[in-house]
Amino acid sequence: SPVFDGAMEADVRELLKKADFPETGETVLYDGRSGESFDQKVVVGYIYMMKLHHLVDDKIHARSTGPYSLVTQQPLGGKAQFGGQRLGEMEVWALES
Repeated sequence: SPVFDGAMEADVRELLKKADFPETGETVLYDGRSGESFDQKVVVGYIYMMKLHHLVDDKIHARSTGPYSLVTQQPLGGKAQFGGQRLGEMEVWALES
């Protein structure tokens, strides 16, 4: 099932049994240098990973001067409007201290 969507533990154990693996999924791991087996068994398998396509070049944004809101006189928000970061009350206090 896709990334364990609805897979029950019993189903996984049955599939391991059909593939001639122990039902626990654990196996003996050997040291690659000495060839000796480790004391504890380990679970070996696939890890599903997904890469997010967020690159720094796309995310970075800086501004020295730029457009302001006519009503609040605060910088516009967001990279698309060439906006700036807002400083709240607590951020101002942190800078003042």
